[in-house]
Amino acid sequence: MIAHSLIPAASFIPNSLRFPNSWVGHLPFAAWIIQEVSPKIFAELGTHTGNSYFSFCQSVAEAGISTKCFAVDTWQGDEHAGQYSNEVFVQVNAYHQEHYAGFSRLLRMTFDDAVTYFADESIELLHIDGFHTYEAVRHDFETWLPKLASGAVVMFHDTNVRERNFGVWKLWEELQERYPNNLEFLHSHGLGVLQLNNAPDDKKLDWLQPNSPEKQQLISYFATLGLRQLERFELNELKQYVVNLNQAAAEREIHIANINQAAAEREIHIANINQAAAEREIHIANINQAAAEREIHIASINRQFNQALRTIEKIHASLSWRIITPLRFVFSKAKNIIRVVILPRTRALLGRLKTLNE
Repeated sequence: MIAHSLIPAASFIPNSLRFPNSWVGHLPFAAWIIQEVSPKIFAELGTHTGNSYFSFCQSVAEAGISTKCFAVDTWQGDEHAGQYSNEVFVQVNAYHQEHYAGFSRLLRMTFDDAVTYFADESIELLHIDGFHTYEAVRHDFETWLPKLASGAVVMFHDTNVRERNFGVWKLWEELQERYPNNLEFLHSHGLGVLQLNNAPDDKKLDWLQPNSPEKQQLISYFATLGLRQLERFELNELKQYVVNLNQAAAEREIHIANINQAAAEREIHIANINQAAAEREIHIANINQAAAEREIHIASINRQFNQALRTIEKIHASLSWRIITPLRFVFSKAKNIIRVVILPRTRALLGRLKTLNE
């Protein structure tokens, strides 16, 4: 009976959950199966963000079993997983080095290149989750089959996907006939689990037998646990979405505050411009007033000048002015004689007198 070993699986909480969620529904089974098999070597072909692999590793660490774990992936993506940047590997590697580097290795290479690093009949638990066409997954299984130990357990993800040229379902149907000790979970895109036919008696898993009464119970049990994990994943996603919304709202508030501050500064600037314009208008008005007063003053001077001109004209036209014209001529000549003749002679005479007195 395996009921006693199922209880811990119900309480398993994965420490690492990242997008995408396609494997999340199988995480409790991953934690349980690796302890159930207790393999010396576990290998995963296709790791992506690490949801499945880190759950296997977490279970190994928590159970304290002596399993060496290996994840094989190029961390470049493909047609089905999509292409992604190197940042995915950077994050996976950082988490791996912090938590599981003591018993785990990440092999960044193709599946075909990695197979040469494993001895024949050495892997007791294998998870295949690479490119999902029929030809690709069949090639992966047949290539790695010689590396599987007697009675090894193999898992195939996406057995319940029949679009986008997925072909795992087709290979799974063929393998079910070849390896009758198997079961399939239909949730989370499907997960096929089989055990090779050459298992020694102490390695046989009774719950995989065709007529095992426990098989359907296991399928229902882990489907229920998987649903809980999916709900937890979605809740975490929702929480993160709320956090992102709150952060976006906070940034928006800051942006609005900055806009309001800029608007207030603009209003102050406009007020300063308006004040300067008002002062300029006053200055212009003062200039205009001064100009008007100057015009009045000039007009007054012009009137006085015109009046003086008229007075002079009247004088010139008067009888007395004409009578004294000869006298003004004589006076003018006398002034010249005094300035040119008399004054120099007088100054010279005074000079001689001063000399005689000395």
